[in-house]
Order: sequence, then C-alpha cells, then structure tokens
Amino acid sequence: MKFTWGHGVVVALGCFIIFILSLLYFAGETGGMVTDNYYEKELHFQDEINSEKRANELKEKPEVIVQANGFLFQFPATTSADFSGDIYLLRNEDETKDIKETIKLNDRKNFLVSSVKLKEGVYELTLNWKENNQTYLIKKSIRWISQ
Repeated sequence: MKFTWGHGVVVALGCFIIFILSLLYFAGETGGMVTDNYYEKELHFQDEINSEKRANELKEKPEVIVQANGFLFQFPATTSADFSGDIYLLRNEDETKDIKETIKLNDRKNFLVSSVKLKEGVYELTLNWKENNQTYLIKKSIRWISQ
C-alpha cells in the first residue's frame, strides 16, 4: 500500500486528537467554582457594589489588625447596637481552609478570629455588616503568617 497525502492527513489528525486528549487528562482537576450558588449571587451583585460604595464613604471604617493571636477586627466606637455581620476568609487554593464567622462584638467593639483557625497563606477577606438598616461591604486580601 502506498502512503498518500490522504493517509498523512489522517495520521496528523489522529496525532492532534491524541495530543488534545492527553492535555485534558494531564490537566486533572483545575478547580471548581468559588461558590456553589454563583448565579444566585450574580443577581445580587449590584447590592454588593452599593454596599462597598457605602463602606468606602464611611468616615470611620473597620480596621483589620494582624496580631500573633489572629486577625482582630476593630470597629468604630460609634457602631450602633443593632449591628450584625459576617466575616468570610476564603482561600483560593483550598476551600477546606475557608473560615466563615458571625461577628459578635465585645465591649471594645472588636472581634477576633483566632490563630488556631488560620493556616499560613493569603486569605480573601469579605467583611459585610448591617447597621442602621444599611448594608456595608469590605473586600481585601490579607496574609496570615504563623507567629
């Protein structure tokens, strides 16, 4: 049997398909979605933008202080009594290291996320709270280094 240009096209196409399939196989798990309810969250995205804008307009903003015993979230002394909020510390590389806490302020208007819960690395902080029927949102990256 003579090797023609048609055979060459079939061999080249076969090699290309094997190459693409091997890329898919060796790529393995490329990670999942950051959140399971992505589309539901997308519907409330404008609310997040408005909450971030309100937080940026505050004269006194909450502070995140990195201490040896964890992350200390210090809220202004003027924080009202009807305050409620949540802290999300998300790790992009491993969702099992994510931390989700409900904020319970003490008398000094601060809240501590203990170092026992933290693993070394970068966290994506989402701090959202409601006060005086207004929602506020702060997002930033913070790094935890074991002390």
